[in-house]
Amino acid sequence: MAASRDGFHWTPSTGLQDGLPTIGLVQPAHFDAPCAAGHNYDVIVIGAGYAGLVAARDLTTQGKNVLVVEGRDRLGGRTWHSTIDGFNYEMGGTWIHWHMPHIYREVSLYGLHNDWLVTQNPGSREDYFTVTAGSKQWAFTHEEEDTVIGRVWEKFCNVDGNDLRETWKFAFGTGQSPELLAQWDKVTCQERLEQIQSELSPLDTAVLVAFLQQMGGASLDRMGLLNALHWWVLGTHEPLGLNRIALHTRLSCGHSELHRRIFTHARSTGRLSYRFNAAVTHIKDMGNTTTVTTRDGSTYTASSVVCTVPLNVLSSIVFDPPLSMGKQAAANAGQVNHCNKVHVDLRGPDYMSWTAFSSPGQGLICAIGDRLTPHNDSHMVSFGPDPSAENGVQLNNIDGVKSAFLAMLPAEKRQEVVINRIVSHNWNDDEFSKGTWCYLPVGTASKYLEELQAPHGNVLFASADFSDGWRGWIDGAVQSGMQAAHRILTQPAESKSLWPAASL
Repeated sequence: MAASRDGFHWTPSTGLQDGLPTIGLVQPAHFDAPCAAGHNYDVIVIGAGYAGLVAARDLTTQGKNVLVVEGRDRLGGRTWHSTIDGFNYEMGGTWIHWHMPHIYREVSLYGLHNDWLVTQNPGSREDYFTVTAGSKQWAFTHEEEDTVIGRVWEKFCNVDGNDLRETWKFAFGTGQSPELLAQWDKVTCQERLEQIQSELSPLDTAVLVAFLQQMGGASLDRMGLLNALHWWVLGTHEPLGLNRIALHTRLSCGHSELHRRIFTHARSTGRLSYRFNAAVTHIKDMGNTTTVTTRDGSTYTASSVVCTVPLNVLSSIVFDPPLSMGKQAAANAGQVNHCNKVHVDLRGPDYMSWTAFSSPGQGLICAIGDRLTPHNDSHMVSFGPDPSAENGVQLNNIDGVKSAFLAMLPAEKRQEVVINRIVSHNWNDDEFSKGTWCYLPVGTASKYLEELQAPHGNVLFASADFSDGWRGWIDGAVQSGMQAAHRILTQPAESKSLWPAASL
């Protein structure tokens, strides 16, 4: 299997190696559909993650000639998997569920509706939950784990005394309780923690802080409360709803397989052209047409553009005319999630059922047992905060990563555990992501979300970062790509132009 330049892999025998094998690699990197002779495109889609792939598929199947321009050498954007020794390691977005309507449609459409794996499974020797807070450690059953997580998460999100069941009923709806949502969007997660601190035990605080940092990948004073409340609503207003929907099931075949099926579908229309390894630097809207320029100086022109780059990357593209002041302000503020996601394989099957939280942690704050590898090793998915934070770890420091993981284990177990493999992708140093999944800071959603979703002349924007529903999740990316394609297919071109109509 050919390797992408993305990601890295470590074992005791090979040491650190850059690049990972993936079926998402696209070779050759350039292709012109027969109908695109003379570079005659209706739409240019920037980015080949879920948002871009779904937009390209929907447009090509409706008769549009589409060019996909992607800076990476592979499909998937912030979601992709690498297969190593017969095991699929999801490097970015992972968990999906039939309660995520847009991604489930894709799963069903491409015949993967029976291709589910459940992440956490009981029965291994170390079948319990460890909480570490400084020098203190606690061990709980998984039933007790559910109880403490559900209790502190509900207490944190119950800002109206009724678990938001009336003030924020509909997770995908807009315009609900706007004054209250604007008020909550002025509050950080740290400030909300301080409001309820007197009701929390040291254990409660350690679990809640680790839970929140796993969600947002930043210090709590940088994380907006509103984003957390939205995830509570997406979790059906139930204490364990979010975990049961969004941290439970994944595709056995891996997300790159689903990317391939969407991509192949679009190619089968004969209307898809593409350029990989082609980073976009400029987008110029000239009224009737829009020109996209890549780093090597190549230019491409179409009637419409769908830009799917993440919020933290938006300011790296020069727009002419410039983006609105609201879009620029949101892009400059960015989203705050700079977490690390690290796969750690432990020798033997003993830790398949083990989970852990650590606060503040020594580089990693969460570990989740996620099945056994073909070599009968325990596969762990672990998360850590921003590597630049005091409790962060740099991914190129393999000894630091190993120490960070071992620190989450019960103290008496650390000497006996052997790490056989580490696999990861440094999303923070990746110029096409500059962070991981979207978590918004204070004020961004109420001030800028509608502006981020709005077209800029002939340029439409589609990203999980801008979704009304599962913002920051795979489902949000699929939803936004679908909506952008629908808008192009149903809206007259002249209504999108930034330029005034010529006077007669």
